[in-house]
Amino acid sequence: MIAIIADKDTATGFRLAGISRIYEFSEDESDSMLENLSRTLEKLANECSIIIITEQLAEKVRGKIREINERKRGISPIIVEIPDKRGAIEKEMDEISRLIKRAVGIAIK
Repeated sequence: MIAIIADKDTATGFRLAGISRIYEFSEDESDSMLENLSRTLEKLANECSIIIITEQLAEKVRGKIREINERKRGISPIIVEIPDKRGAIEKEMDEISRLIKRAVGIAIK
């Protein structure tokens, strides 16, 4: 199963593409929004094999994403970060590269 965590505009695009399991979050930094985002990510990690999240929202729950990736024993769930309407965020290393490095032992560029 695929789930999407995104802002309103990105979520609309996925709805038009036929994805039904979509969770919309605003970009505010309130404690309740961050807690809800973290809880939603944790719930989806137990239910879905692929979670697509916008980079802007992923930055807000980076610790939770790393926690999920470190405790998983197989390949699931795969958490894929995508740019939103503002474009990509410059990062030192994305989470997929970090997982490959952990599994293989070397960084792949």
